[in-house]
Amino acid sequence: MVTTLACDTKRGWKFDFSFYVAAQEQQHTRKLYFAQYHRPPFHGRVCATPPGCLLSSSPDGPTKGFFYVPSEKGPRARLSATFGFNPCVNTGCGKPAVRPLVDTGAMVFVVFGIVGINRTRQVDNHVIGDPGSVIYDSGFDLFKEIGHLCRLCKAIAGNVELVKPGGAQCLPSGYSISAFLQMLHPECKELPEPNLLPGQLSHGAVGVKEGRVQWISMAFESTTYKGKSSFQTYSDYLRWESFLQQQLQTFPEGSALRRGFQTCEHWKQIFMEIIGVQSALYGLALSLLICVAAVAVFTTHVLLLLPVLLSILGIVCLVVTIMYWSGWEMGAVEAISLSILVGSSVDYCVHLVEGYLLAGENLPPHQAEDAHSQRQWRTLEAVRHVGVAIVSSALTTVIATVPLFFCIIAPFAKFGKIVALNTGVSILYTLTVSTALLGIMAPGSFTRTRTSFLKALGAVLLAGALGLGACLLLLWSGYKVPLPNGTSL
Repeated sequence: MVTTLACDTKRGWKFDFSFYVAAQEQQHTRKLYFAQYHRPPFHGRVCATPPGCLLSSSPDGPTKGFFYVPSEKGPRARLSATFGFNPCVNTGCGKPAVRPLVDTGAMVFVVFGIVGINRTRQVDNHVIGDPGSVIYDSGFDLFKEIGHLCRLCKAIAGNVELVKPGGAQCLPSGYSISAFLQMLHPECKELPEPNLLPGQLSHGAVGVKEGRVQWISMAFESTTYKGKSSFQTYSDYLRWESFLQQQLQTFPEGSALRRGFQTCEHWKQIFMEIIGVQSALYGLALSLLICVAAVAVFTTHVLLLLPVLLSILGIVCLVVTIMYWSGWEMGAVEAISLSILVGSSVDYCVHLVEGYLLAGENLPPHQAEDAHSQRQWRTLEAVRHVGVAIVSSALTTVIATVPLFFCIIAPFAKFGKIVALNTGVSILYTLTVSTALLGIMAPGSFTRTRTSFLKALGAVLLAGALGLGACLLLLWSGYKVPLPNGTSL
């Protein structure tokens, strides 16, 4: 459209050419006009304004118009390597690529040829314990059991509830056994292929010693998401264990494959978390029972025990709620701290109850007529008597834990924060809720005597005997009592 005769610099023309044009305005474009005319002295031209391209007064036709070209002022867009790529050619689209495996699920290994670990050897004066030695299954023969192994691989890979699509990695990568394994048995044909990234190796493995395959491990990308809670993941572990045992029972009697097992690094983590949480709950319940028994013997009255018990429960619940709001996870430090929360939160309210009992020994005669007046007067006297002491004790405890906040070792810093939080909540709860409970439900004219002490001690012993008898009855009836270490009685 631009001829050499029209590019006369004296007339204000300049050579301008662009490869990309658009019929409609786009971002970062400029508008140009064109006119095509092949009769001398007029020539085809491209110009920036309409006056330069109006060759005649005739209406716009196919030889006149405008278009848009990229502006030099706009940012130059970088086109991707796949720009303009069309996967659908010849009226058909190819099969989409399979999504490769990523490390979001637990990798479960099904192992054969290993019986267990021998940990009988003891190494003295060593900080790291002996991991033990592997006990191999002498009856395992890979080439004898190859058909059953391939059938098991297909069965596990076909369980979509346990294994992701393309998550079966039955054979190791880059090992000579993978090349001819499929020719040994008809069952080994058409084994499921894993979806691996370029250069990524299979997690399947074999152990060879003296030219003999001693063990084999098949890997499966589980549908278990690693971000699930431990108790939810435990149900996935049970499904894996149940399904695998069902498959192993289908093997012939005496087959070494019946001694196979499944293992996963993620299972160890969830078992540690479950045992930690259960241990924390057991420790919390045990410390609460001991605390209730001790306070019952100390106060010798159920209406003095009840305010203390409600205060302990309220303090523990409030501290755990604050820990949850702060985003703290249940770790080893938190589990240990839960077991000592009861003992550290009972101090201040028990001192307040002690002040209430001491105030009853000096009750004025004009307060002895009305039980409500007696409770209020004794509560106020208890706060006057021990209030300064327990507040000072709480302040010194909090100040003593402040240096732990700046420890480099994380467990120390976390423990200091938990102790300071529990101390602050305990003193606040004691001066508000515990004081109110004493003024509402405490006995007005009760004083501690030797008779009340013996009655309280007998009630605690009787309750302990009844609890022990109930546990023995459950064990005798076949009920398994779970223990903190994961076992059961």
